[in-house]
Amino acid sequence: MMRYILAALVALVFAAGLVILRAEEASQSAAPAASVKALFEHLKMDSIAARDPDEPGRYIAALYIQDSQLLVISAPYTVPAALDRLIASGSYRDAYLNLQAVKEHHGHFFVVDSLADGLKKVPDVDQPFDSTTIDGSVMVMYDGKWDAQKLNAAAYHSMFAKDDARYARMLTVLANELRKKTTIE
Repeated sequence: MMRYILAALVALVFAAGLVILRAEEASQSAAPAASVKALFEHLKMDSIAARDPDEPGRYIAALYIQDSQLLVISAPYTVPAALDRLIASGSYRDAYLNLQAVKEHHGHFFVVDSLADGLKKVPDVDQPFDSTTIDGSVMVMYDGKWDAQKLNAAAYHSMFAKDDARYARMLTVLANELRKKTTIE
């Protein structure tokens, strides 16, 4: 009997260790977020927008709130010429706001990156959590409380991996756009 209890305890400790390791996995978006944040600060800018190079009619835009958060959206826009004009004129905040202001949010992917340090699956102690919203209605809060969001651990981890990879790609596009500004000066 004691052997079974010991085996169960070992299995429990091992499973808890795996959960902790999965929570501490490196974020794919951390390095691109650091680049975008550094470029915003270097250029003394707070917003950027660009066409998505892989999807015609889709745009990516970000608003940086210094010492607070990075708000990033990827969305299609029904009047691409209007958004292209805003981007060409350097009116990036207006482009960001236009992407956010549409009535129909189908195809939208919005990220609230608290602390502008990339998505974290679970926030550090006493730190705000990150979140993503898909199509204006499906929100996932990366606060480590998947059961409160009617998710199981596997679904939460799977959504994080997918959202983190998508966010890293968006940040890379925006970092490339910001780097173009450093060569102009």
